[in-house]
Amino acid sequence: MAPLDRLRGPELHQVAQDFLEIARQNGQTTACFQIAIPELEKIAHHFGPDTAEESRDLIASRLRTSLRGSDHVFSHGDTRFTVLISPGYRMRLDSLIDLGKRLQQAAETSLSLAGTTQTLTACVGIASSLHFGRTVTADIWLTSATEALDEALSTGASATRLWSDRLSREHRSHQTMQIDLVAALDEGAIQAFFQPQINIRTGMVTGMEIFARWDHPKHGVLTAAEFLQAARDSKQMPRLGRSMLLQAVTTLHEWDEAGFDVRTISLNLSEEELRDPDLPALLGDDLARCRLPAHRIVFDIPEHVVATANDDVIRRNLVAIAELGCGLDLEGFGIGGCSVIAVQQTPVTRLKLDKSLIRGVGSSEDKKRALHAVLAISERLDLPTIAAGVETLEEHGTLRELGCSTAQGFLFAPPANASDTTLWLKEREASENRPSTAQIRRVK
Repeated sequence: MAPLDRLRGPELHQVAQDFLEIARQNGQTTACFQIAIPELEKIAHHFGPDTAEESRDLIASRLRTSLRGSDHVFSHGDTRFTVLISPGYRMRLDSLIDLGKRLQQAAETSLSLAGTTQTLTACVGIASSLHFGRTVTADIWLTSATEALDEALSTGASATRLWSDRLSREHRSHQTMQIDLVAALDEGAIQAFFQPQINIRTGMVTGMEIFARWDHPKHGVLTAAEFLQAARDSKQMPRLGRSMLLQAVTTLHEWDEAGFDVRTISLNLSEEELRDPDLPALLGDDLARCRLPAHRIVFDIPEHVVATANDDVIRRNLVAIAELGCGLDLEGFGIGGCSVIAVQQTPVTRLKLDKSLIRGVGSSEDKKRALHAVLAISERLDLPTIAAGVETLEEHGTLRELGCSTAQGFLFAPPANASDTTLWLKEREASENRPSTAQIRRVK
């Protein structure tokens, strides 16, 4: 077995160019596999760079066991490997996919480190020389395999993607979106939109939830779901979150001065932000500069983060944020895999019921029973609930009947920018102060 290739830069490109030339001259096929193992970053963080380097060496050696002696494995960066398959015949699509699976299985074999078992996941991108013309260069070939890998990474753990013209176009579009997103954050083009949260029994506004909206010059107004992946891939999630927080706090101060009783604002806190050990200090500094009591800020925490929170940094941050005085809403409660024990071990202050539990609950006995069970759990945990996605009076009535405390949704108002929400608050206040017909009769 040939030794592990530690080649980088020009050497890797030279081997790739040689393989392409040989394949062209002999009418053969060669292939490039790009492999990423995200967990290697965590290993470097927890066990140190030397252990991470040893882990990369071991994984590279395992990859070689699935290859011929004439193939090459290159380790580069902290988490990635490039595998170049020497030219040969009968390298059809199914053969490449089978080889990709073998490489993936070899890469995902668990590591034993310091008495612990580290589970690994590997994403794979494949580029076959069959997909390119005779003039293709090593740069284009290697870049194409990287595009396929990036697509696999965006899909999820252990995904595999084969390069194609369509995938390349989508990749370029995604890269353009990332560049546009950074510029939009620079220019303040991503706005905070507000949706009211209503006390189900009194009808009073108790708070507002914040949603990010981007008025894109080409694609129009984009919801957060349409650009969050670009924000993650461009490492802009913390910056986006801070922008939403500062916009929300500014607007809340304006409402306070106008006399509107909006007690809290709720906004999402992403997993990327929760992994930052400096997050509590940054939040504390922002709140101090904004002169806003911490209890008026509520952070929405994804349920899967609490359900699988084996990360010490995340656990510490959640406790520290609660100690600042901020509220923590557990999003999506009732439909995921978050156990009651996990909820009890997290400083959650409110349970946010997923809209799939609410939709059509007034006309479905099965849904009504399921919602009743979830609300019974919340009552035993002594945690108030807020229902998301309430759209009909029937849903509202059922929630009130079963004892849910707060609701939000299109029944009350859709998400709107700060000025439109301020107008909504003014109109609502005016209607509440306007005497009803019954009151007018009594006056007479």
